[in-house]
Amino acid sequence: MRIQVLRLPLIEMGGIHEEPFALIVDQAQPGEDLATLTEFSEKIGARAMWVTEQTVEVVEPATSQWVEAVATDDDHPDY
Repeated sequence: MRIQVLRLPLIEMGGIHEEPFALIVDQAQPGEDLATLTEFSEKIGARAMWVTEQTVEVVEPATSQWVEAVATDDDHPDY
């Protein structure tokens, strides 16, 4: 069994920023007692928990690379 964190979209309300997340539990064995893990996920504030026997790879988007790739006015002075 592995535990991964899936970051969910940032929430901003009234000047307060929250970064919600979900726990992904993969490679779980049938019949595993997940009660303790469920209690843990609730205590740490996870929005959800997904448990599967399959292998799941959580991939974080490379936002800094994406932002650098966005054209600016300086890149295209003719526009």
